[in-house]
Amino acid sequence: MSALAATRPDSWELPLFLHVLGAMVLVGALVLAFTSLAGAGRAGSGTALRVGYRALLLASIPAWIVMRVAAQWLADEENVADLDAAWINLGYSTSESSLVFLIAATVCAGIAARRVRAEKGEGSGLALAASILIGIVLLAYAVTIWAMATKPT
Repeated sequence: MSALAATRPDSWELPLFLHVLGAMVLVGALVLAFTSLAGAGRAGSGTALRVGYRALLLASIPAWIVMRVAAQWLADEENVADLDAAWINLGYSTSESSLVFLIAATVCAGIAARRVRAEKGEGSGLALAASILIGIVLLAYAVTIWAMATKPT
């Protein structure tokens, strides 16, 4: 396997770097949002809600876009877009379905942060819902990262 990595064409380096960078930033931002929103759900902290919301809105969604665009670019460079490999199919299905969860979690966190700021309510139920959605996405990404690293058939 290391011989394959040593003979990788230079044209793959930038899309691969951007794909991995986007995925790392995405997972890091999701962990930050998860811990902030889970803590805010118990304590009702407005600051933690805002941090979780901003991590989703300003980091997770742009990182998802970078990860997904670079993945498609890399698939086109490697000519594996039509390859029926389990790890590629898992990556596509996980990334596409997780966007719905990310948008839903961002909306829930944003409404919860506004409710706390407007003093209309705690918004802890919405923060809990957002943290559950993020937890599901993180579990799916853990499986996907394993599949991308091991490349099972």
